[in-house]
Amino acid sequence: MSALSELQQHLARYWALPSHENAELKAKLDEVQAWQRARIQQTHKDVFEQKKNKPMANYFLTQLYGGDEFKLLAKQLERILPKAKRLESLTKESVLQTGSMAIQAAILAIELDMHLAQWFIDQKLEVNEENMLAAYRAVDEAGARRTQINNLKDVCYRTDKYLNSFILRKVFSLTKGTAYRHNFQPLYDFIDAGFVAMKPLDSVASFIEPFCERELMIIDQVHSTDNDGNKSAFDVS
Repeated sequence: MSALSELQQHLARYWALPSHENAELKAKLDEVQAWQRARIQQTHKDVFEQKKNKPMANYFLTQLYGGDEFKLLAKQLERILPKAKRLESLTKESVLQTGSMAIQAAILAIELDMHLAQWFIDQKLEVNEENMLAAYRAVDEAGARRTQINNLKDVCYRTDKYLNSFILRKVFSLTKGTAYRHNFQPLYDFIDAGFVAMKPLDSVASFIEPFCERELMIIDQVHSTDNDGNKSAFDVS
């Protein structure tokens, strides 16, 4: 299956989410994701605030973690993909595959948070740290959360590989004009934003490894039956 065909499947999965038709669920999902973004920013403050890491941190929080920007991208992609076969002949399949994987990772994050949002609605609780811990444990999707983190790592390393390949970067940059002329700008810009965010990094490992290590540690703490409650399960300091 081609990368664009896979991307179409990912988008169909995204638009099938009940939060698009359920205003209450959408509002609670927005609350959950706002809490998650704030938590992520606090957890990784020392890494995110380094000057060279700021573009990548912003890419994570705006492009790879749902929200209104992702919904706008999904709408644009849904409109252009039926006519996007020409783009496959212009751009390396491996680059398009990485873009598709990034979209998939973002959608998985939305799905997991939507399940938390539904739990909050069912329990009639507000979104805060104490209740978030209860929600994580009740919904119990630790395995899927680990998959989400590992998928993000894979996307970052794949993008870094292409960024460091002069030939691939050159080929991709040469397709910009053609992509824009054929209205493939959203997909091109989404992939290119990943390149731009990673460019200032000395190595992607310096960003993604501590990020993933902390996130996986939090997942373990949140779901540990041995957590004695002396400190927040979402705290890794």
